[in-house]
Amino acid sequence: MHWSRRKFVTALVAVPFCTSQLQAAKHKVTTVYVKDMHCASCAKKIAGKLYTVPGVIKVQTNVSKGIAVILARPSKTPSPKALWEAVEAATFEPVKIASPLGEFTQKPRR
Repeated sequence: MHWSRRKFVTALVAVPFCTSQLQAAKHKVTTVYVKDMHCASCAKKIAGKLYTVPGVIKVQTNVSKGIAVILARPSKTPSPKALWEAVEAATFEPVKIASPLGEFTQKPRR
């Protein structure tokens, strides 16, 4: 009986973790590849501009890979064009956007 209680408790602890993973799966993810993002200051400047795009709720940057990963609201997909222009507004050059709406290596039309 001792072992069955332990398994039951383990199962109860695992449920919230699985639930949060399922909730995270509802969000749409977009990756923006940025030329010459070489330091934390660059990354912060880019992230700040990306947060102004409607639908963006979280931005994580990776300086060594030169990317910004954008998490969108569950019911929204940020405009690839608006994301591209946000990076340009930060005075950086986007080179690629991988979005639920497709991949873009030039400024999107929408």
